[in-house]
Amino acid sequence: MSRSFHKARAAVVCLWLGLAALLLGWSLAGGATIGGIALAMLTAGPLLAPLAGLWAGRRRTYRWAPLALAPGLAWSLTELVANPAVRGLAGLVALLAFLCLAGIVAALRSMPRD
Repeated sequence: MSRSFHKARAAVVCLWLGLAALLLGWSLAGGATIGGIALAMLTAGPLLAPLAGLWAGRRRTYRWAPLALAPGLAWSLTELVANPAVRGLAGLVALLAFLCLAGIVAALRSMPRD
């Protein structure tokens, strides 16, 4: 694997973990209620599924991993529009999700062809 792929992979994994931590912290900020735990499982849970494949550098995982961004991005965009009190945090989650997607595209482009 090329050096640019290793850099892109490291960036994707760091951003991915940061996004998962931010979503977990945001959804559990009010305490570990049933609603908060359910929200954490719905938004941050899907981000854990592709983590091993992202770290291992599997092209197949890099192709389907952006689908795991959808629940957290949908929640952040909804909160961005509907809840003025958390617009900053919602914007940060949306930005991190976009950076994850851009990192995945960069990693796929720097990966050697099959």
